[in-house]
Amino acid sequence: IKEDKMMEITGSYEFKYLALTYNDIYEVNTANEAMLRYQAEHDPLTGIINRGAFEQLKRLFQIKLIPLAFLIVDVDKFKQINDGYGHEVGDLVLKKVAELLQDSFRATDYPARIGGDEFAVILTNLTEDQKDVVERKVQEMNDQLTHPKDGLPQVSLSVGAAFSEKGFTEELYRQADQALYEVKEHGRCGCRFYKEDGTEA
Repeated sequence: IKEDKMMEITGSYEFKYLALTYNDIYEVNTANEAMLRYQAEHDPLTGIINRGAFEQLKRLFQIKLIPLAFLIVDVDKFKQINDGYGHEVGDLVLKKVAELLQDSFRATDYPARIGGDEFAVILTNLTEDQKDVVERKVQEMNDQLTHPKDGLPQVSLSVGAAFSEKGFTEELYRQADQALYEVKEHGRCGCRFYKEDGTEA
């Protein structure tokens, strides 16, 4: 019990009964702890990681100095969806976007919902020479969102991206945000990458 492990079922009847009872309680408590941890780390609507867990990931990648890409993802004109179709449809759109983000990237990448209709993705071990991969993924997601086959309204994504050779920095967030601003200024529905001398389409 001190070692926080299940008990071996051995000894006299009384000890076996005690071990079985303790193990049942241990399993229930372990399942409850896992559920609470999941709820604390995941967005209840979309099922992907939430803002709190995303902040923890940022701190982790400030220590783990690996090359990565950071994306800020906005659902274009989402307010019009909520106003025109209602919040239930809006929620379904957000769930669809989250599923696309999860399905489009690798298991080693981290999509998160960080605001109402704002998402972010940390792509690990990705360098700037692989930006065509990011562009292709964004294009594929926008193709699906602008040609829906599920009865949901058309939407699109604006994505600002930035790369870092040595982990996550607050400057990286600012750079991706600047790239996102450029996308929105040039018609939305697309992806731009931050460059030191500005951004490029």
